[in-house]
Amino acid sequence: MIPEDIEDRYDIVQILQETAATAVLLVNYRKIGALRVLKAVHSAHPDAHSILSEAHLLQGIKSSQVPTIFSVEDTNEMNYLVEEYVEGQSLREYLLDTIISKEKLIKIAISLCDVIEALHNADGGPILYRDMKPEHVILQENTVRLIDFGISVRKSEAAKARPLGTINWAAPEQLKAGFLDERCDVYGVGKIIEFMQKNSNARDDFRIKKLVSQATEENIENRIKSISELKQGLLDLQGNKAKNTTEVRHLCKRIAVVGAAHAVGTTKIAINICRFLNKRGLSAYYKNEKDDVVHNLLENLSGTKIKDGILYHDYFKGILNYGDAVEKYMPPIGLYIVDCGIDLNQAINSDLIIMITGTAPWQRVRYPKWIRDKSVLLVANMSTKIASIRLAKELKKKVYMYPPSKCSGDLSKEEERIIQTLLQNEKDIKF
Repeated sequence: MIPEDIEDRYDIVQILQETAATAVLLVNYRKIGALRVLKAVHSAHPDAHSILSEAHLLQGIKSSQVPTIFSVEDTNEMNYLVEEYVEGQSLREYLLDTIISKEKLIKIAISLCDVIEALHNADGGPILYRDMKPEHVILQENTVRLIDFGISVRKSEAAKARPLGTINWAAPEQLKAGFLDERCDVYGVGKIIEFMQKNSNARDDFRIKKLVSQATEENIENRIKSISELKQGLLDLQGNKAKNTTEVRHLCKRIAVVGAAHAVGTTKIAINICRFLNKRGLSAYYKNEKDDVVHNLLENLSGTKIKDGILYHDYFKGILNYGDAVEKYMPPIGLYIVDCGIDLNQAINSDLIIMITGTAPWQRVRYPKWIRDKSVLLVANMSTKIASIRLAKELKKKVYMYPPSKCSGDLSKEEERIIQTLLQNEKDIKF
């Protein structure tokens, strides 16, 4: 497979892959005694253009985590690409006899996000990698590198790309010749994180499971939107440990209240949980980063007071959202009751998720894969007992019924009872 005009420069060390018209060879570059990878494709083969395509793509990537291209050769019969031989151990090989820590899992995942981020920000437009799997992730001491860009494609050309990828690793839309964008690589990195978690001491870590679930959603519209967003989720996980070690004397817990659909009472229940906890002597703060709920309460309630960016009213404490243009206050120490609306991604990195559903017959609800996790509590609001029982059977999960409530300022005994039941297993919350 090596033509006469370059055989004086390279010696074949090993045939890594070979077919009738293609070959991938490990070769020795005689001049400096360095190992290189030589990819050869017969000029008449349909993929002959991929040699030039891969070379052009890699040259537009600003990252030391991808192989260096040394030369592209073509003869009458063959096209050749000579690139850096990336020494190291593949992730699959490494995990055959190693159980990794949660810290290393997150570190590898963040590093993978870094290289995919570089691809998506490449000169000339985003590049979609499309071939994420453990064999292509190479570990070099403290460095993670990515190899084999044979089916990578520029996003602008993705509509014409053939449906290529590895089953069980590639995104569904990639294998079905569907619409392709950066989210196919979010899916691929999510599958790698899932693979690592199965071979780690964090097999049951709820936050990682939730992140994987959001990254590997089959429906592209419900998937994490960008590799940067996935990376931020990993960085948040990495930061949780730092917070716990530096503030062990404080209670810092994040409880997300999220709706399975619109208009199911998510905000009301989040506010009531906040009031209930403060009434029991625990410092709890309501937070809503997207809507002006706290500002609306300020305008419509009498007897409110504001101090250091916190709105106080009876047993309610709400963090005011002033926006980026206004001076930020030091976040208070305590429990955070985060009203996520219907944003599942915002709920992911929480210690506890309380999902509110209405179970109305006209509402079509698609529950996330992590709904059955023990750290997710499902609450039916404005629902009948029969509908709640049916939902519990369908999801094979306990469903709590939130009692009907009046619009008065006080919590009813039934509301207090159900909130206490929801939180009774939280070891950091003592009534």
